Amino acid sequence: MIADKLLNHSSFRNYPLEVKQDLRSLGLLKLIRGLKNYNFKFNNAFAYFTQALWNSYITGLTKHYKQINIKREMMKKLFEEIETYSGIDPRSSLNRCIKAYIDGDDGSGGDDCESAD
Repeated sequence: MIADKLLNHSSFRNYPLEVKQDLRSLGLLKLIRGLKNYNFKFNNAFAYFTQALWNSYITGLTKHYKQINIKREMMKKLFEEIETYSGIDPRSSLNRCIKAYIDGDDGSGGDDCESAD
């Protein structure tokens, strides 16, 4: 329940469902592993578990963005090779749409991107 409520925090609210499910799974795993480190002399277990979840969510998001950046760099290199060896016109609308996607834009390079699909 703490894991689900924490995912509704404004810092995590706008992530896709798949990412939230991964974060929740990672957080629960870290909680179970970290239970042995909790000192039962303290009365505020809620704060301990909430902070442990928060830290695992941040760690999970860091890994998620690292993977996204690796994929983006690989796509960029692939596109540069294709562009170099295939002779794609750099002014074409398809080229602009792909570059916008690789650069992290929303991919809506105007009406040209809609017709490129």
